[in-house]
Amino acid sequence: MKLVLDELYARAIAAELGARGHDVASASERNDLRAVPDPVLFDAMQIEGRVIVTNNVRDFMPLAQQALQSGSTFYGVVFTSDRSLRRSKANTGTFVELLHELMTTHAAQAALPGKIAWLSPS
Repeated sequence: MKLVLDELYARAIAAELGARGHDVASASERNDLRAVPDPVLFDAMQIEGRVIVTNNVRDFMPLAQQALQSGSTFYGVVFTSDRSLRRSKANTGTFVELLHELMTTHAAQAALPGKIAWLSPS
């Protein structure tokens, strides 16, 4: 499974997951993804076959639902919430562990096709 982290996440998360052998891109580190509108990021990740990790439910949920309803190729979105898992430097390790577990659990899959999931600590 391949992931892309929305610009709202620390680059260290992608770096640590990469060090563990996972294919994770950080939108903030890629010139072609930095500061692009959400629909552009969504479409680009469908072409790359990447699951999007984002906190932006307001913008990405409608994009995901539209893809599902239209029958378009959709590789999945993993949402996080600042209520259950704040995006802060102190939680970088928690994000790494939870995403590592998700990617390890679904290692046999190329993505989370047609899935909308939530990442939260137990």
